[in-house]
Amino acid sequence: MVPSSPTPTSKAEEHLRVFRNAAALLASSLQLEDALAHAVAACLPAIGDFGFFDAVTGDEVRRTVRAHQDPELEALLAPSKWMRQERSDMNLCALSTGMAALHADIDDEWYCKVALNEGHLQMLRQLAFRSMITVPMRYRGELIGSLTLFMARSGRRHDEDDFLLAQEIASLAAPTVVNARFYETQRAAEHALRLSEERLRLATDAGGLGIWDWNIQSDQVTWSHRVYELHRLEPGSFGGRAQDFAALVHPDDLPHVQERIAGALASGGSYRAEFRTVLPGGEIRWLATKANVYLDERGNAARMVGATFDVTERIALLAAERAARAQAESASRAKDEFLAMLGHELRNPLAPIVSALQLMEMRSEGSKRYEHGVIERQVKHLSRLVDDLLDISRITQGKVKLALEQIDILPVIERAIELAAPAMRKKSLDFVAHLPEQPVIVSGDAVRLAQVFGNLLSNAAKFTQQGLIELRATCSGGRLTVDLTDSGTGIPAALLPHVFDMFVQGSQHIDRKMGGLGLGLSIAKTLVDMHGGELRVHSDGPDCGSTFTVELPCIMESSGVPHHEKTAELPRSSARVMIVDDNADAGETMAELLKMAGCEVCCLTSALQAIGTADTFKPAVAVLDIGLPEMDGYELARRLKARLPGIRLIALTGYGREPDKARALAADFDRHLVKPAAVGDLLSAIRELTLTGAV
Repeated sequence: MVPSSPTPTSKAEEHLRVFRNAAALLASSLQLEDALAHAVAACLPAIGDFGFFDAVTGDEVRRTVRAHQDPELEALLAPSKWMRQERSDMNLCALSTGMAALHADIDDEWYCKVALNEGHLQMLRQLAFRSMITVPMRYRGELIGSLTLFMARSGRRHDEDDFLLAQEIASLAAPTVVNARFYETQRAAEHALRLSEERLRLATDAGGLGIWDWNIQSDQVTWSHRVYELHRLEPGSFGGRAQDFAALVHPDDLPHVQERIAGALASGGSYRAEFRTVLPGGEIRWLATKANVYLDERGNAARMVGATFDVTERIALLAAERAARAQAESASRAKDEFLAMLGHELRNPLAPIVSALQLMEMRSEGSKRYEHGVIERQVKHLSRLVDDLLDISRITQGKVKLALEQIDILPVIERAIELAAPAMRKKSLDFVAHLPEQPVIVSGDAVRLAQVFGNLLSNAAKFTQQGLIELRATCSGGRLTVDLTDSGTGIPAALLPHVFDMFVQGSQHIDRKMGGLGLGLSIAKTLVDMHGGELRVHSDGPDCGSTFTVELPCIMESSGVPHHEKTAELPRSSARVMIVDDNADAGETMAELLKMAGCEVCCLTSALQAIGTADTFKPAVAVLDIGLPEMDGYELARRLKARLPGIRLIALTGYGREPDKARALAADFDRHLVKPAAVGDLLSAIRELTLTGAV
């Protein structure tokens, strides 16, 4: 049964009622969702069985769906989204085209024409609408949405009057939708502001920040609650003026703070300062503050807004760090001074030993040459170790310099065996060495390689309580391989990867009879690496012994004669030389050596004696110790230069660091030699200074 059409009078009245109802609903709408829903609901069922309102909100389009007394249909349409229509043959969406459209007679052929796909077609058939209206909603020329209404189950169709009423309702709803949209935007902004303020509060609380605002023109300072806490003041007790803040700053820091504030106001830039504040109980705390200056429209400083936080602990930590650094630097200086003094004290007895050995060599007939050689080699070895002691960082950082020569490695190994033999004899250990019969030439530092093999042999003797230590050296394919095998305590698997690390040692008894610092193997590996070789270790575990293997590149055909130690022919000189050394043995043995080389020598043990003798002896060269008792060698050098302007000065001292050498040359010394100096080096210096006058 087709519903009867209303009379023109009744339809006009119905439209008026709908319009009034729409106005009433929209007037009560504050929320955007309510405004959109009321705009659609006011049209139902008078000019539609269902419909939707599409409203532009920011970058998106929000759709509100309503169906008259049909919740199932409303639920079906609720998930639908607005999509821009690009059809040019018909207007299906006023929000897409900006124009109103009335489709008064819709049938299945129409569905088939507009359907995007089979699924869409089934949806249209399920909705079963017979006519459709879509009208734009504008506000002050801006397209802000569209109202779309459908006639379906009622069996009705839209006419021109319905079409006009829909446009009027859209125009009526436009201001309400705009106001609701603005209200929603404002609420969102307020919500975002509250969230931002809450995040700021959490951040300032977490960071212990206090916020303050200074109105410069009215001289009003506003503090947050945290600033009161930083100053240990009750909220509201702060006077609120710049001078009230100044009264809280430590008097010694106030000029600095005021200078920073004045600079920020003058430049219009930022203000940063750290200062002490005196709390009500007398406690002093350190505060840091950072702020920005804001200018008015005339460019004058109007406000300064900043944050203040407590830095007392940081200041204390910095002070502690500076104190610790100063203490460490002091300890380092003390260590350097101690090592310098130790080196001086060790070199002093070495000097007369070396000189005495040279005298014995020059005076003997060769019957004790072997013994002389052994002592001389050990003294040279000790001298090199003393040099390392004075610059220990060179060893730990791998900065030891090698004195490379083509040498026969076999005497070097024999020298290391000679060093380790007493330790092996003391424990009654069996020792066997298998060495090639022919020389094995390598490019190396004889003393350093002896140190390597000495460390390995000493290590084997230390950790072997009984049994055999065997050394086997072979040369093949341009590589020298030396295997040192012991029957000692062995090395646990967990320790093997760290054997060559510094300060690493195997397990020892609490009495530490084996001693050591855990440096020997680390130094040995560093030295082998520097020679282009490899040092490795193998052990099957505890009580299974160990094998250390040294591999070095060897020179199969020597390009020169292997280095052999021999007594050098001393340079000759007839210079008048004054020696001043409070170590009588050192001075007298050196004097004898210089006399045998042709020098006229005066040997004294006192700086005052030297000054008294200088005018009569008139030396061409003075060899001075630095650590003299009455006055140091630097002062003695100055006084001798004043008496004898042409005299040449040589510092012969146990102080061998680079700063010591620099200080000596700066004090008018012409040369700086370190004890124990070879007599040949001293004579060469004397000859250069007396023959050429070189400085």
